[in-house]
Amino acid sequence: MDQKNYMITKDMIVNDVVGKYPQTNEIFTKYGVDTCCGGIQSIEKTAAACNVNLDEVLKTLNEAIPKPELEQSKADEESKVETEAPPVANTAGSAIGGEVTGNTTVKDIIMCNPETKGVFTKYGLLECGGEYGPEEAIYFFARVHNVDPDGLIKELNDVIRGKVPAPEVAIDEAELAYENIYVKFIKTAIIIALSTGCVYGAFILFYMGIQHSLYSVPKVLIETHGHTQIFGWCGLFIMGVSYFVLPRFYAVRLYSGKLANLSFYFMVAGIFIVFTYRTLLPIVDNYFFKSLIISGCLLEVVAVLMFLIIAVKTVLSAEKQELETYETFLFSGYLWFLIVAVAHAFIIAYMLFADRILIPTAAIYPLRHIQVMGFITLVIFGVISRTLPAFLGLKTPNPKMNLIIMFMLNASVFVRAVSQPLMVYFADVNLPFYCVFNTLYFTSGCVELLSILLFLYNLNILSKPEVDFSGMEIEKSYEKFVWAGIAWLIVAEIGMMVFTVQESFMGIPVSHALIGSYRHAVTVGFITMMIFGFASRIIPISQGIKLHSYSSLTMTFILINVGSTLRVVFQPLAVHTGSVPAYLVMGISGLIESVAILLFGINIWKTISDGQRQGDGVEDDHGNITSVTASTNVHHLIKQHPPAMDILISKGFTQLKNPILRNTMTRAVNLGQATKMHNTDLDQLIKELNESLKS
Repeated sequence: MDQKNYMITKDMIVNDVVGKYPQTNEIFTKYGVDTCCGGIQSIEKTAAACNVNLDEVLKTLNEAIPKPELEQSKADEESKVETEAPPVANTAGSAIGGEVTGNTTVKDIIMCNPETKGVFTKYGLLECGGEYGPEEAIYFFARVHNVDPDGLIKELNDVIRGKVPAPEVAIDEAELAYENIYVKFIKTAIIIALSTGCVYGAFILFYMGIQHSLYSVPKVLIETHGHTQIFGWCGLFIMGVSYFVLPRFYAVRLYSGKLANLSFYFMVAGIFIVFTYRTLLPIVDNYFFKSLIISGCLLEVVAVLMFLIIAVKTVLSAEKQELETYETFLFSGYLWFLIVAVAHAFIIAYMLFADRILIPTAAIYPLRHIQVMGFITLVIFGVISRTLPAFLGLKTPNPKMNLIIMFMLNASVFVRAVSQPLMVYFADVNLPFYCVFNTLYFTSGCVELLSILLFLYNLNILSKPEVDFSGMEIEKSYEKFVWAGIAWLIVAEIGMMVFTVQESFMGIPVSHALIGSYRHAVTVGFITMMIFGFASRIIPISQGIKLHSYSSLTMTFILINVGSTLRVVFQPLAVHTGSVPAYLVMGISGLIESVAILLFGINIWKTISDGQRQGDGVEDDHGNITSVTASTNVHHLIKQHPPAMDILISKGFTQLKNPILRNTMTRAVNLGQATKMHNTDLDQLIKELNESLKS
């Protein structure tokens, strides 16, 4: 047909046409192409994908344009000077050729052009967001993953236009993409939090509240609760998220999926054994139980060692030339994880051989400090310094300052863990030694507070963003958790410094109520808040969908902050005043936090389940296949008519031999799209498939 007589041509983008001529939306709907591929393809490609007559569509569209508008458009078109498509600009809304722009989502790109999967594989981003990719603007997605956005957009458009061949996806790459090892870690962490972890602690606290005493519960229950919180809730969550983000940070494969799975089973078994038999030890004190407890501790050590090996090997496989500062935070945190696992095993062994059921007081406080500030906080700082500037478009933190901060924080954790028990030991034995360790203890507190304040300053969170993402649909509900977590960390550190001054200069031990209040501000106010925030950001992206419920997330935020505030304020108030109402409020605070964790757990669990089911949704959109067309889904065709696979393989689609590729990538591809990936004659393929279907 002669397109010179028409103002809407086959090369125009569907969304652009609807935006300029709203009346055409009804026509696109009539032909079933209104939302095909998100409207980012040309009318010609969209018509082919939906198996409709191009000439008929164009004629109907142009007839819908009012004549005065049509004549004016023709005049405008004739007066235009033909120019080349502009290059990709360094802005979020840049575009090239009117196809993929900075605002185009990854999901739209992959679903409309499956051949681009090879491009994402090249940068280590295959299936970073589930089977179809995340619903995130490609510009933002690239920047978060440290990939040049403009270069990636240009490369994608070159592949789509056929300027360069579409890279193939290797079978081993696809196998890795769909492994999703991290899911079992996240789900198990949630289960532990809702059983032996947070909820268990909440009922202990409630009992203390109605009994009006922090000492109404056997201390061994508090210790086992703390252990499952550190190793189960926080440890498993960090391991799972690390297994997901590390390969994406470095665009490499995870070192060993089998070893990662083994680390999961070892860690879960160790946590279960230690919790169960330490809890029963006061009732049944025998050598068999003691040996099981030590075995559980050793399983945890082996699990953490496996985790550290996988993390190191994964990073080394990237063949990086320089060490980035966020890596120093991450791996120093990972190393502290191993140290606390080994230290815990030795302390438990000493406790059991000494016929005790409780960890010595001189060991429990340094151990908890290393777990919280050495392990968890350093890992969180590593993730924050790598992701938060990218998420918010901020200036990258100064690497030299970050390196200094990392050394300061590590030194403060080590010195505090060593000096605190020695200071207590020499208090009544040797005054000069006491003064030395007292000075070191005080200095470590000052260095810790200073390093944390410097870290927050170096994040540039109060500076104006360098990149403006305002034109993109980016989910920001996680941000309130990050800001609240930072506020809680500052509150906790100020409290820590007050306690340090009191113990160092006044020689007055801080009450258990105040220590518990401080530790709660760190573990729930900061750590759990950060877990909630980053999990609600990362997990939906990893599944390629939106969070199951944002209203539930808002309620989670309110409840966790209310519960944490009541606990931090009313625990010391109740103990130091003896107020019965204060004890009751303290007891209720844990139940409020439990509801928050329950809502969070349900929300994340359903998000993961929604993501795992989204591939099955493709099948639901198809009925019984009676004839094969360009828009026939490959996965649905093979499932209904298995002989079709042999025909497709004979035409060059050899990757269908791999069951992982066959059951995943084909869900998002129709025959018209598939032939573009292998340059196969579509008409001949459809003819052979229909003949096979009839026979």
